[in-house]
Amino acid sequence: MDLSFVEEAADHRTRTERRRKRLGYGVSATVTLTWLVLVTAFGLWPRVLDNWVATVTMTFGSFIGGSTPQSSGAVAFPVFTKILHIPAEVARTFALCIQIVGLGVASIIIVIRRRAVDVLAVAVITPTALVSFLVSITVFSDRTRPFWPTLLPGPYVKVGFSLLVLCMATIVFLGSRVPLREVRPHLERRPRTIALLVVAGLLGGFVTAQVGSGADVLFYLVAVVLLGLEPRVGVPTSVPIMAAISLSGLLYLGLAQGMLLTRVADGWVVGFGSQPVPPGQLAAGRFDLFGLWLASVPVVVWMAPLGSAFAAAISTRALAAFVGVLAAGEVVTTIIFLPQLHTDRQLQLFAIVSTGVLLTGLWLAHRYRHVIAGSGFDRHRSLSRESVDAVADYARQEGDTREEADR
Repeated sequence: MDLSFVEEAADHRTRTERRRKRLGYGVSATVTLTWLVLVTAFGLWPRVLDNWVATVTMTFGSFIGGSTPQSSGAVAFPVFTKILHIPAEVARTFALCIQIVGLGVASIIIVIRRRAVDVLAVAVITPTALVSFLVSITVFSDRTRPFWPTLLPGPYVKVGFSLLVLCMATIVFLGSRVPLREVRPHLERRPRTIALLVVAGLLGGFVTAQVGSGADVLFYLVAVVLLGLEPRVGVPTSVPIMAAISLSGLLYLGLAQGMLLTRVADGWVVGFGSQPVPPGQLAAGRFDLFGLWLASVPVVVWMAPLGSAFAAAISTRALAAFVGVLAAGEVVTTIIFLPQLHTDRQLQLFAIVSTGVLLTGLWLAHRYRHVIAGSGFDRHRSLSRESVDAVADYARQEGDTREEADR
């Protein structure tokens, strides 16, 4: 074998990867420079500084959004509503508007760096979730009030979101207990696969209309857990799916309805776009959606791509553990910071019963996942290292077993 040819090919691959990485950073740098010019030219620095808490929140939120199937709204929504006491409808709309920045940049970088994405999942879930999102935001919202709050009881929505994230944590944990399993680099084009993706899109669009995220989580549950998609393909696939829904939220709620175009004066929101609001009704610290969004842009365009790079660099098992820890944090913060959960007996009963039902259902779904998905381990398939996911100790255990057999 001509080693010089092999070395030349490896060097070319390294240089190509570095060039793509620089192009990705160039996208973030371009957005940041544009932001700096516009903020300075229009004198918007006071609004940026007044909303520094959004900068801190989205530093972590956007990194998580780029590295896991949980978009940045999975951090923004609970932090805003439970800790900062920002209304849920503002947090939902903020999540949708800011996610298109981070996930949009992350999507461009995924294309530049040629990260593997499942085309079938994007093609099926995206339009389904978009329709579900638009219908849900119209039917289940009070459109007579600012920011269109959901008609569903707020505490139940927050608990329901935590239960959704708990579902993901449980499934990830159950999956990590399997010592050896087959994974697929892409989903098979079968009727049952498409049907499951449609269900995930419908449910994901509904959840996103309530809390600003969720379609990516539902996709991960169905595609990775039930259908066996490789997690390092599933995570980047969830990025353009959630980006498309966030874009629709930005266009429909943020711009068409004027929710992002907030105007402030003397510490109060005085208008949405061309619609005036009497001073003294909406405090700028809790309702200045544009200020919150503006303060988050420069960190989101960097942390979301860095999160995506982090997800590509770590192992499948490590990524699963990372997702599980984040989900556990969401559940714990709900228990600590949601006051209604401490006093409302009906809400407590709802949380306990729902948790029991969901955990039991998830355990059964995991146990019979091949039956649900209509697929099993393909004995005729030529397996490679990339198509088998094993726990870290599996190879060591196999080696010990063989040594004992040799003795």
